[in-house]
Amino acid sequence: MTEYPELDDTQRQIMGSMSVLLKRAGLEYRGNFVEAAGRRIHYLDYGEGPPVILLHGGGAGSAIWFRQIEVLAKSHRVIVPDHPLFGLSSQIAYEAPFVDSTAKYITEFMDALDLVNVDVVGLSLGAQIALTMALREPLRINKLVVIGSSGLGKQFPLIYKLSNVPVLGRLVVRPNRWGQDNYFKTMEVVDTEFTDAEAYKQYAYDVTLTEGHAKGMRTSISVLTDFGGQKSIFSDEELLSIRQPVLAVWGEFDPLFPVEHGYRLARLVRNSSLHVIDNARHVPLLDNPEIVNDLIVGFIDGDSSPTSYRLAAESIADLKVG
Repeated sequence: MTEYPELDDTQRQIMGSMSVLLKRAGLEYRGNFVEAAGRRIHYLDYGEGPPVILLHGGGAGSAIWFRQIEVLAKSHRVIVPDHPLFGLSSQIAYEAPFVDSTAKYITEFMDALDLVNVDVVGLSLGAQIALTMALREPLRINKLVVIGSSGLGKQFPLIYKLSNVPVLGRLVVRPNRWGQDNYFKTMEVVDTEFTDAEAYKQYAYDVTLTEGHAKGMRTSISVLTDFGGQKSIFSDEELLSIRQPVLAVWGEFDPLFPVEHGYRLARLVRNSSLHVIDNARHVPLLDNPEIVNDLIVGFIDGDSSPTSYRLAAESIADLKVG
């Protein structure tokens, strides 16, 4: 475990907005830093009991899970890292291939905290990391909840593809409150005025101000996608080989990774089921936290036997991915 580092002005600003968001769920800040894959990784750590890792997506950072931490920490140790390039972690871009880079990071992060096996809940990019770990380190991963996972189809929003264009790409990734607010309204949530919206938006904006973040984002996006779409997609054979119980959760109107990607996962992963949240976009855990919490807790702490989840997957076996 590393010594608690001295924070610069921007990092203190992130710490402040993160603490405000955590307090919305009655949580005092509890975090630390470790070294993993040559990066300084910041993480939140709450509760006691069987460990659960929460993996955020390609924006903001660990505190996006504040409403899930509040519930899960009552019966679990909840560990929530800021991925490299996000939150208070090192602003170092991902290398190609993306799945190798992220698998190395999360494996070394688990090693640094002496985590032998865990349940994992992942959003978007974090869900793709979780599925990668299920394939590469199957004995270390118990149950998986994947929310709007990347890596299941070619589709990727045009705005990200434009980041690869010279000059224009720098404009796409630079800190921009108007752009962030538009993304929040059109991509992340349906209820843009949920109780904690302003605190969340401030935190998500502050994260973009860190020195090196914009450059690292542009480099990392080029690892993830080009004008042909996502570069790292799980094959049918890979999905068929996953044996852990998997709950897929999707927003009905997810504009980043359409719900058809969730159908593909549930059709191919043997011990899986899919729950589609009505009238939700890419980040239902923000404006639908009660629904998401009930799904996560019910799945992790409840019955997820292979038989029950295989039947759920087979019930949508004839659905086609568009």
